[in-house]
Amino acid sequence: MSLQIGTVSIEALESLDLDQTYEILGGEAIQRTVGGSGLKQMTWARLRVQTSGQGWLPPGLADLDTSQQMTLRCIVPRAIPCTGLVATLPAARRSDAGYLPYGIATLASGQAVKTSAVLVGNVATLAAVAGAVSYRALYYPELTVWAMRPSHSGSRSEATHRWEITCEEV
Repeated sequence: MSLQIGTVSIEALESLDLDQTYEILGGEAIQRTVGGSGLKQMTWARLRVQTSGQGWLPPGLADLDTSQQMTLRCIVPRAIPCTGLVATLPAARRSDAGYLPYGIATLASGQAVKTSAVLVGNVATLAAVAGAVSYRALYYPELTVWAMRPSHSGSRSEATHRWEITCEEV
């Protein structure tokens, strides 16, 4: 499994420890009426994805052309709660082997059980699990982004390389 940023793949030895943070950006505000009641105003929403990792090898991010838009193929899934067994997934998701959408069923005991998903367009229908009280559909985002210049550091004594890159959805 690998993270892909534009034409660069970050492989396992470059990302033994990897974190991705998803943050929703957007034009939103709470406006107040004369009587003090709040009204929510929302105009747009996009994702910011901050990815950091460390591994035994340096990442191949030095030649990443951050002056061009690129595709970010994430490796940390996002979840959408299901209505019954069904959830509508965003079209901006990975569809390559190892990154197909799947489901998680939560049992009354709190145990999570992985379950399969059948996709028709962007609608995922999960396989039922006996005793489940709720379901979530998980997917891996694939976004067109602007990437900021990455940072990279290394420790000779620990034989590790650390790196970080922030991308924002176009």
